[in-house]
Amino acid sequence: MNYTQAAELCQNFFPDLTPSELAGMIHGLFGHGFVIEAGRWQQHMSEYLASGEPLPEPALEGLEQLIAFCQKDYQADSFSIDLMKPEDDYPLEQRAKAIGEWCQGYLVGYGLVPSKDNKELEGESKEALQDIGEIAKIDFEMSEPDEAMEKAFVTVCEHIKMSALILFQANQPEPIPDPEQQQIH
Repeated sequence: MNYTQAAELCQNFFPDLTPSELAGMIHGLFGHGFVIEAGRWQQHMSEYLASGEPLPEPALEGLEQLIAFCQKDYQADSFSIDLMKPEDDYPLEQRAKAIGEWCQGYLVGYGLVPSKDNKELEGESKEALQDIGEIAKIDFEMSEPDEAMEKAFVTVCEHIKMSALILFQANQPEPIPDPEQQQIH
């Protein structure tokens, strides 16, 4: 799913959200350990996006595509977050606003998932969440875009991606040791 398709989904069914916010929210859900369960994700999304009211079938189909698009970023062979933002030929100001919206959505999605074991974030993962919170406040205006600003934008985008991956890793359940593989010394 691309930005234009996500914009159409938002325009038709979630007019209070931007495509970046919606995608960020889904990434935040994954980042905090939300697991897509067959038959249950529709209920969760109705709760999150429509105050519990059932979503129409076309909205669910669009969400399913967006969820699959976001979920692929957390597969072992990928681990590269795709920020939902306008293409690079859009003005830098629009793209910067979109990454701020993505971060706002991420924080919302992250906050929607209850902690399973009430463990607090520490160190790098705590800092990653704080960084996303700071980037969410972005207020970007400039008279003339230049190469330095473009490079700074790319750096911020890469930092967001790394922060989201750090949070995803921090919120994965601890592996349960296999008793058959434990050796007695």
